[in-house]
Amino acid sequence: MPTETQTAHPAPQRICVAIYEHRHGADFRAFVRHDLPLAWRTAIAKRWWGDAFEDDPPPDDVIGEEYFERMAERDEFFSTQMCDVETTFAIPAD
Repeated sequence: MPTETQTAHPAPQRICVAIYEHRHGADFRAFVRHDLPLAWRTAIAKRWWGDAFEDDPPPDDVIGEEYFERMAERDEFFSTQMCDVETTFAIPAD
């Protein structure tokens, strides 16, 4: 009885790529835990709040969102994108 051999490919791992765009360019980071991009956003906001605004910073649970909402008019942005980590690549035939 013939047997078929199947190549097993692992399920692709999902990661979150975070992009911080600012006046000096852009920083990109990839995270395997989906809570970490927002932690990075919070850290950025806490670091730069005092340089950007005169009022007191809001609490940690909202500072990242508020910072980037206000900084959008100054062309500073934070975004995330879910992506699969590719483990193989094949060029399609013509």
